Amino acid sequence: MVPPGSLLLDVAREAGVGVDAPCGGIGRCGRCRVVVSGAVSPLTDDERMLLSAEDIAAGVRLACRARAVGDVRVSSAPPLGRIRIVEDAAVPRPEVEPPTVRGIVSDDPGDPLLGVAVDIGTTTLALALVDLRNGDEIAHASSLNPQHVFGADVMSRVTAALDGAAHDLQAAVVEEIESLALALVARVGAMPAHVREFSIVGNTAMRALLLAEDTTQLAAAPYGGAPVAPVATTAHDLGLRAFDAAVTVMPGVSAFIGGDTVAGLLVTHLAERRTSTLFMDLGTNGEIVLATGGRMLAASAAAGPALEGASIEMGMRAEPGAIERVRVFGDALLTDTIDGESARGICGSGLLDLIAAMLDVGALDASGRIDDGVREPWVSRVIERSDQRVFTVDEAAEVVLTQRDVRELQLAKGAIRTAIDMLLEAAGLVADDVYEVVVAGGFGLHVRGGALARIGMIPPEWAGRLHFVGNTALAGAVATLLGSEARTAAAAIAEDVETLDLAGDPVFQQRFIASLSFP
Repeated sequence: MVPPGSLLLDVAREAGVGVDAPCGGIGRCGRCRVVVSGAVSPLTDDERMLLSAEDIAAGVRLACRARAVGDVRVSSAPPLGRIRIVEDAAVPRPEVEPPTVRGIVSDDPGDPLLGVAVDIGTTTLALALVDLRNGDEIAHASSLNPQHVFGADVMSRVTAALDGAAHDLQAAVVEEIESLALALVARVGAMPAHVREFSIVGNTAMRALLLAEDTTQLAAAPYGGAPVAPVATTAHDLGLRAFDAAVTVMPGVSAFIGGDTVAGLLVTHLAERRTSTLFMDLGTNGEIVLATGGRMLAASAAAGPALEGASIEMGMRAEPGAIERVRVFGDALLTDTIDGESARGICGSGLLDLIAAMLDVGALDASGRIDDGVREPWVSRVIERSDQRVFTVDEAAEVVLTQRDVRELQLAKGAIRTAIDMLLEAAGLVADDVYEVVVAGGFGLHVRGGALARIGMIPPEWAGRLHFVGNTALAGAVATLLGSEARTAAAAIAEDVETLDLAGDPVFQQRFIASLSFP
């Protein structure tokens, strides 16, 4: 039962139905498709633009635009498939401080002393159950961040919070963390009472939404005053009512350099490197830190959701059936999908490979235009559809890449490359001065350095210098569970990192526009 005029997307959220809305419900992405029959509001201009005639004839509507004005039957898409989430990291094992040093003792010496490390990513959640006595990671669990129904990117969720959904956003993530933590404890035959500590990391926005902090400072420039200090609280106060444990939330640096980046810098020991090294975490917001000459310079790149597949017409997360690898073999375009299933769409790593392949065969020019003057057999893959040109990736599965998709990818790669170039310039370095590039995060673990260099997201000199390290955010949370020194070091890193305000730089826009072209 809902009031007449209720937006279907709002109804779905209230009912706990996960209708995907990567753009946050602003009528831009066209992904919140539902099949509707009954008394519903007329088609909007946004729907006419984003839905085909066949969709409209079949009763497809956008949940973010259609309203219930009477009795309505709504059929949502099938549940999302199991998304591939990286939980491990290739970093040194952290030092273990005896828990008794921190006052953590057990009434029964035979009872386990456990901690839970939590990485709240914009797209995913990852948890590790840790033995506080010896530092072993006993079990892992992960899931899609349930806040995704409010938008795929940080700003969509911040906007939703300011529009009155802050409580819903917090409740969603707290309930999911508690559910995953309880499952971990049960899996190893332990009890919730055996969990004595939680250590939580996340970007500044995810942390603010978790703690129900004011997100006003994250909504508009100059983004100053966003809360970044470490927080000590209890599981009960946070809403994790099944646990009686202390909770520590790791510190961040600034509005867009959060605790997840600090955690990565901690476990990769970036500040201690003797040669110039770049740390890069690719995602909807790319965090990039350059360590050189005893300094750590950081910048964030608003890459947007293209690298997660969210703003791509046939884009998808790293789920079964997503094209994750593309390569040219003679005159053939070969694709690999996750789990070997039939292609349903394309995820971020596949998108980068595809753009690189199209550049190699001449189906894409340096400006980003899909070129119909390419030789056979590639020209037959280039077709005109409705108001734009598209490239056929898999004809049998009807997977295509549109001209708009290419532009979305250009914006993402342009933002990241501009941040890299301006960091190097600020440090007085050139690309060849950087000895190693440490790539963190689940997405980064599945991309190819050659593809990043071919499309110009990184300098060509770096193609063979990438070191993929996996989920360093979760590894950093584990490290801070196991020792006071790690927490002290994390606080020092947060203080030492210098941030560059790229958007406030008068040459940023000019550099950004120049970086949109492909090599």
